[in-house]
Amino acid sequence: MTTKQYEENYDLVFSSALSLIQSEGFLITNTDKSTGLINANKQIDNKNAGWQMALVGTAKEASTAQLTFFIQQLNDHLTEVKMTIYEGSVTSSTGSWGIKNTSTKNNMVEDAEVYATWFNNLGAEIGRRKALLE
Repeated sequence: MTTKQYEENYDLVFSSALSLIQSEGFLITNTDKSTGLINANKQIDNKNAGWQMALVGTAKEASTAQLTFFIQQLNDHLTEVKMTIYEGSVTSSTGSWGIKNTSTKNNMVEDAEVYATWFNNLGAEIGRRKALLE
């Protein structure tokens, strides 16, 4: 579910993965082309968190997502991509003496459809970039 092979060269797959991640609004935090690792994250802030804190004393301040890609060349025309996705949230509450407590929770996504969508989108981006190079 978290691994797919593409019949394309490593450089094309790696650059396509970077392009896709960026177009999905993720902040790329680390890349290492020599090892094939790409790390990225995304945070969507809850604009109503302040009101929720005032009314009920707790609020989900943000939704988060983290991606890790491991891209490996198997041969000149076959590249393997392993992907791990984590989703989470940042939650705050008012504790004793009005002190704000913040907690972060992350869980690995285990939904095969989520990975299939990412891999399909990566395949489309590989095709798009390949057409540009021809």
